[in-house]
Amino acid sequence: MISTNIKSSHFKIENLFKSIFSDIPNTSIVLNDTSVIIQHDDATNQDAASIEITETANIYKITYWDGYSLAEEEESNNLVKSLKIFKRFSKKLAKNLIKIWSKPAQNPGTPTMYQNLTVRLYRAR
Repeated sequence: MISTNIKSSHFKIENLFKSIFSDIPNTSIVLNDTSVIIQHDDATNQDAASIEITETANIYKITYWDGYSLAEEEESNNLVKSLKIFKRFSKKLAKNLIKIWSKPAQNPGTPTMYQNLTVRLYRAR
């Protein structure tokens, strides 16, 4: 089946979410007919980190927000290219969330599970 819009790509996007964010706590995905949002659920930050892809008149807009100061936005009229950008932004978000959640433990020599996850993300490239 050839994906022609965001709705027909939900399965692919959901699998991407599961593969990248399965070990990262407090993340969620919202699937709509014309948009998909992956977000960090943070009660202390009203404008938490997120990635969004929206479709309007066969133009795909991909927005990345790191939750603090960095915002990136790209547009494309090609769904395949847009999904690649979305995947790149997803990996970027995952790395940023890993940095937040892998703050040093009381025993500095003990690796956290998120430090091990960083290795997995680099190997996935």
